[in-house]
This record gives sequence, structure tokens and C-alpha cells, in this order.
Amino acid sequence: MSDTPVAAAVAYPLLGLDISERRIGVALADTPLAAPRPLFTYTRTTRARDLAQCAEWAARYACNGIVVGLPLHMDGTPGPRATWMRRFTRHLERLVTVSVWLQDERLTTVEAEEVLRERGLRREEREAHVDALAAALILDRFLREHA
Repeated sequence: MSDTPVAAAVAYPLLGLDISERRIGVALADTPLAAPRPLFTYTRTTRARDLAQCAEWAARYACNGIVVGLPLHMDGTPGPRATWMRRFTRHLERLVTVSVWLQDERLTTVEAEEVLRERGLRREEREAHVDALAAALILDRFLREHA
């Protein structure tokens, strides 16, 4: 993960990623004046293809940084998924020329589910959008913590 101090390095646009075992939620923060917005959800294939796809999104949206959700246990300790995510992020850093930061993602999926449920979306619709919304929440949390 980037050694660049966050406050000195945050420049827009920023890409947000919520990576689960089956999907990657993608979000974008265009400017400091607009809230991060969910873009889409990608169904994962292989690690190599997923990494290449993340690098392609960063290039497509001309991103100046990438924020990846870090899955920690509720007590804040890392587990096997956090170890996997750190390794994935190190590989991603080799493919892009921008900083990549990890952001605690605890409860973002739960929050995203609640938002989508309140909007009246059916279960299938929520499943299609939850990861992208979680990515936007991760990105928003990162920006608030490093404002």
C-alpha cells in the first residue's frame, strides 16, 4: 500500500473498490464537492484478470488514486481476508502509476444493504447494487478521515 502521506496525495478523481469473493463494487469520487457515486458491480473471474480490470478502470476514469476496502474483524484485527486483500493491493500497485490505499470497510456492506432496502429495492436489485454502493461508502469514509 502506498507510502505516500494521504493528506498530501489526495487528488481527484479517486476510484473506490469493494472486493468480495465473488464481485467487485466500483465507485468514483470526481471532485471534493460531490459525494462518491457508485458506478457498477463486476463479477470476478481470475485474480490476474481482476487485477488487470482494476488497473483498466483506474486508467479509464483517469484516476489519481485508488481506495480499496480492507476487511477487518469487528474488533479491528486483520484476518485471512485482510491478508489476502493486502496481497491483492500490492499486486495492483505494480500495475498502476497512482497511489493505492486501504480503508477499513467494516459494516459498509450492511449500511449499503440498509440504504437499498429503504429505497424499496427487491432482493435481486439490492444484490446487483450493494457492492458498488459499499465501494462508494468506503471511498466516502476514506475522504472524511483524510479531509
